Amino acid sequence: MYFLFMFLVVAMAGSLITVRVLAAYSSFRLIWKILIAGVVIAGWCAPALVGAARRGQWLTPGAFAVFSDVLYALFGFVFILLCLLLLRDFIWFAAYRIARWMGNASPLLDPMNVYVLDRANLAVVALALGLSGWALYEGNKTPRLVELTYASDKISAPADIVLINDFHVNRTTPLSRINRLVARVKGLRPDVVVIAGDLVDDRASAMAPQIEALSKLRGTYGTYLALGNHEFYSGINSWLNVFKNIGYKVLYNYGEYLPGFNLYIAGVPDSRTTAIGPYTLRPNLYDAMSGSKDGQYKLLLSHSPDYAAGLYNRAVDLILSGHTHGGQIFPFHLLVKKVNKFLSGEYDVRGMKLYVSNGYGYWGPSMRLFAPSELTLIHLVPAPAEKTEQKK
Repeated sequence: MYFLFMFLVVAMAGSLITVRVLAAYSSFRLIWKILIAGVVIAGWCAPALVGAARRGQWLTPGAFAVFSDVLYALFGFVFILLCLLLLRDFIWFAAYRIARWMGNASPLLDPMNVYVLDRANLAVVALALGLSGWALYEGNKTPRLVELTYASDKISAPADIVLINDFHVNRTTPLSRINRLVARVKGLRPDVVVIAGDLVDDRASAMAPQIEALSKLRGTYGTYLALGNHEFYSGINSWLNVFKNIGYKVLYNYGEYLPGFNLYIAGVPDSRTTAIGPYTLRPNLYDAMSGSKDGQYKLLLSHSPDYAAGLYNRAVDLILSGHTHGGQIFPFHLLVKKVNKFLSGEYDVRGMKLYVSNGYGYWGPSMRLFAPSELTLIHLVPAPAEKTEQKK
């Protein structure tokens, strides 16, 4: 109920502000104002409309895919539009006040000049459309490969690890997109594949073809998965069975030791989602690390990066996280960084290395603006070093 309430508040506020600025003060005919209001409201309500269509199953799979893509693209567009309108009006009103104070306020600078406002609105809409188009391109292109090297005298042999997170596979995800990822991972020849949550974002019963494709994600020594918030939203019990059946090792407050590398890989469930559930669902580092020993290189998968902020000094060597999407659509970055403490890239947290990946996919709109998607290849090497190298 909390999430529904917050969504309704944001949708109503976004719709009201956008419609008032674009239509209420304009010289457009009434029919155009009604159309503008309809498009804006539909955009802000897109997640609810898509969710209703998914639950109701009143569209064929193909029609639902188109319906979902169009509405989510509209959702991304109205978000970008609102941000541009707010930024424009802040600068415009500030400039007008300064001009009035200096005694040089031209009528063309007056924000309430309807003639100028109409044209300024059209310019902002055009810019929002352009940025939305670019964001769609960025969201759908092949994710970049990020390579990281971590060196430690605890590592006994070189290990290559592929990190995947925030793919958000659902019933509309084309099999070709999953197959490209599988082929790309296979080409990297990883010793281990690790998945830091939000691999899926739909009911397992609706995703048989996608599950079959995901089952081919393999590392030489296994595929390990930590649970994200969307696995919980999508029916955690069903997904636990699915992951087990396709050969994934679910690290639910659990870890495994790989003796060939002197590497201990552990995982905890998403800290934010499980905090509202029973204690047994919550992340427990003690349980996750119970099978480890001193002198082993300890890698922890935690979907939410803010979990790292609560760990004691040097509890683990490396933490791999996602969840933030790097902000996905700017300027959402600002809020995401505030809520999650960490946004994207590498951090040093009390002697522990933390890497927050932007993720392979997207949530909602298939858009990314100044937050490129990524596939991460991590090289663990048996050499004493204090410095981390990063190539993109």
